[in-house]
Amino acid sequence: MTDYSKIVAGNLADYLRDLEMLVNLDCGTHLKPGVDAVAQLMRERFREFGAEVVDYPQEQHGNMVYGRWRGTGAARIIMIGHMDTVFPAGTIKQSMFRRVGSRLMGPGVADMKSGLLAGLYAMRALAQGGFDQFAEIGLFCNSEEEIGSPASRDLYAAHARHADAALILESARASGAMVSARKGVGEYKLVVRGKSAHAGVEPEKGAHAILALANYIIELQKLNGSMPGLTVNAGVIDGGTKSNVVPDAAHAEIDVRILRASDAAPLEQAMREIVQREFVAGTRAEISGSIKNPPMEKGAATTRLVALAQNAARELGLEVQDVATGGGSDGNYTASMGVPTLDGLGPVGGSGHNAQEEWTDAESIVPRTAMLAKLLIAIASEKK
Repeated sequence: MTDYSKIVAGNLADYLRDLEMLVNLDCGTHLKPGVDAVAQLMRERFREFGAEVVDYPQEQHGNMVYGRWRGTGAARIIMIGHMDTVFPAGTIKQSMFRRVGSRLMGPGVADMKSGLLAGLYAMRALAQGGFDQFAEIGLFCNSEEEIGSPASRDLYAAHARHADAALILESARASGAMVSARKGVGEYKLVVRGKSAHAGVEPEKGAHAILALANYIIELQKLNGSMPGLTVNAGVIDGGTKSNVVPDAAHAEIDVRILRASDAAPLEQAMREIVQREFVAGTRAEISGSIKNPPMEKGAATTRLVALAQNAARELGLEVQDVATGGGSDGNYTASMGVPTLDGLGPVGGSGHNAQEEWTDAESIVPRTAMLAKLLIAIASEKK
């Protein structure tokens, strides 16, 4: 039996070299030159490691790239990782790649340069181990996941739609767990219209939009937990012009998370019923928005992927659990296509979106990359 841990360990120096180069690039979603530089390195490694390369040049976002390995079997598997971070220009000057004990640190090291490279080096290990019993395994490098994948989700859909599995390379949880379910994410805007008036002389002639908005927010927040896993959060509010004017307009931006796609319609109905009420005479309200990122639900096919991953982990002496999380990823979109999806398959990491504290466990790189390689083999071996 091929020892994939040994193969990956033999490539670790190259992996760490690439990780340092990628982390030390300012590559926030809107910093196209930096994201393009990440894509260029991935393109070079794809070719070096025997993959065909499909380029997706972009004008507004960073360029995207898909590496495709072809084999002699039947299974089709897509891996997805993103190249962008949330950090602004100049972040790297303040926090470069570094090692602190067993932790590798730097902006984007866990979210998700380490996972992106895990997919790449898992495929290198398969090639070095001589495994080609699959029809196609691809790695899609997304350039704008941090803003919801508005362009890439239509691009990788062409590769994912007919896949037997989608493996998302976000980092494993700090506990080492992989992710088998993610909540769907909704974005809504509540707008209240009222009537302005002099707050000191004749306030009774006004209709206080902010007061009405406050009442709507209180009622919307009461929806939390009314369905399993449901969260509602009014995270941004704005309204009024001056303190001595009864405000005639106000709005709130509301984040919603749901566990099940079937919860979207009853939730939106409950929100509409609240907004139709008149808390302040003379005001009116309307709500707009939708579930932008559908939930990644754990069905039978995902449960099977979890079992395969756990078996792969046990062969390496690891015990790996699976968890659900409230954050979204590209896994939400592949799952909504009906593709069996498993996430959190990168090395162990944490403190994402924190430039000073983000970390990847250096000691997890070899076992988690070897586990990913063995999972690819297990999925491919089930389809003859």
